[in-house]
Amino acid sequence: MHRLHGVYDWGSLVVHMALEEIGAPFEFVMLDPEQGDLTRPSYLALNPFGLVPVLETPDGPLFETAAILLYLADRHNALAPTPSAPDRGAFLVWLAVVCQQLHPAVLQLIHPERLLGDGAQRAVAAATHRRLLDICAKMEARAQQGEWWLTAARPSILSLYTAMLLRWAQALPPYPEHALALADYPALLAMIQGLENRAPIARVLAREGLTATMANPLSAPLYEGS
Repeated sequence: MHRLHGVYDWGSLVVHMALEEIGAPFEFVMLDPEQGDLTRPSYLALNPFGLVPVLETPDGPLFETAAILLYLADRHNALAPTPSAPDRGAFLVWLAVVCQQLHPAVLQLIHPERLLGDGAQRAVAAATHRRLLDICAKMEARAQQGEWWLTAARPSILSLYTAMLLRWAQALPPYPEHALALADYPALLAMIQGLENRAPIARVLAREGLTATMANPLSAPLYEGS
């Protein structure tokens, strides 16, 4: 039994989707950052950085999203090419792109004040938006090559991770002109729409309250920015 510590529609979302897809038994432990749950000694013993997600496993607690996802994929032989598969190297490269480039860019886009303060946040958001468009263009070109792990053919930890981040890039930038237009990336759009149509993913989206006000919370979320 796994225990996933998280917050709805935070970084734990992708692990939540992966667990549901794999069919592994798990418990979701809801955290409340406003009540100090991320800084309690008991939580810092699981993740000294005080971030989500954390996954408690039979092998001990894990943190860092990519590490958790790779652990689940390899342990359950699902959602990723096997270590001996010929496309494993390319898969790991693009997983690293999502982890090291796309994820930081999306977080900076939706929280531009964190870099240089409130006075510079519009300029930071604009520069980050340009960077995000470049990353998405490169990912779109790769997705058009048709590897299963970046298409709608079947889910992977890479496609799930990308879908979560591109949901945020559409819905959460503080300035509407910087909200990602996913229709500009047809291969990525088709991939994410394919995920939304899967029963395990639909269950997670409903459980996290994301389908209550929108039909397609991954591919076409409502804009929530200020």
